[in-house]
Amino acid sequence: MTTPQTPRDNDPVAAKFEAEVREVDARLKVLKAQAEARKAKSDMDEISGLTATKERVKKNITDLKQQAAADYAATKREVEKEIKDLQADIQRVNERFTAWDSARERQLYARLDEAEARLEVWKARADHQRADQSMKRHDDLAALKEKIALARARAAAAKNEQYSAKARAAFEESEKYFDQAYDAAVKRYGKT
Repeated sequence: MTTPQTPRDNDPVAAKFEAEVREVDARLKVLKAQAEARKAKSDMDEISGLTATKERVKKNITDLKQQAAADYAATKREVEKEIKDLQADIQRVNERFTAWDSARERQLYARLDEAEARLEVWKARADHQRADQSMKRHDDLAALKEKIALARARAAAAKNEQYSAKARAAFEESEKYFDQAYDAAVKRYGKT
């Protein structure tokens, strides 16, 4: 003798399973959005497989509501197992995504640290170059000042010596060195 099949629309077990499937569905949507954002085809394929499993579980819940009392317990155990397996698979995928995101975050921080370290090196090099240029500029200007003083002294000596050949030669030599130093300074620092 068989028990007649009656729909179990108010079955609390089925209602619990349906709630779990709704949660699974929401988690799958989140995972699918994450996979699409990363354009990860293999992950999207895996999520599609989990979605198909979810649909099969939903059908089994519908069947559970229609089962006779004798088949109800076996179908209930089967649905419970399928839901637990599905939840475990979703958790595994979620953990992999979380691990990937953590790895990506660590990679970003490592790159930021490297960029900051390189920035410090570049700033130190620029400071060193500025210091070298400043020292060179100081030396150039000191040399120009020296050549100006030397040219003035030799011009005065030439005048005092009545423009003797030796004084004129010293004057012309100092004039030549002054002109070179002055022209180089004007070229480098500009006219003001």
